[in-house]
Amino acid sequence: MTDLELLNDGLAGEHFGIAAYEAALGTGLLDEGTASVARAFQSDHKQHRALLTKEILARGGTPVVALDAGDYAKEYPPLATAADIVAYAIELEAGATRASVASVASYEDRSLALLAAQIGGVEAQHWATLLGATGAHPVPSPIIELHAA
Repeated sequence: MTDLELLNDGLAGEHFGIAAYEAALGTGLLDEGTASVARAFQSDHKQHRALLTKEILARGGTPVVALDAGDYAKEYPPLATAADIVAYAIELEAGATRASVASVASYEDRSLALLAAQIGGVEAQHWATLLGATGAHPVPSPIIELHAA
């Protein structure tokens, strides 16, 4: 994959994460503390989106556009309880962490590899925070496994 393709893959993931947090917040199922954390994580994803978009444009690329909320919603599991939402957020943040970390080796431009690692580090913090909130061990492995168990 080219650097532009890797950047756009990351951007597509950020679009999905932003939409997922919007859907979760829109359910009204989250208590204020959990909703506050969800808004903060969504804000991080928006900042990642801006950084990735900037890098794509700087390289003469065209940033992938976000889908309609309904298109993303087709991919979500049922979000009937706050616990469902947190479990899905854990899954999404784990996937985002793995994808960002895995992409590091593929970037030709090492400054972009560093950006992917920086974004992946934040995704890992989100993942750990959510795991800890459920009572699970917040760091389930001494390294970030690139494939789900």
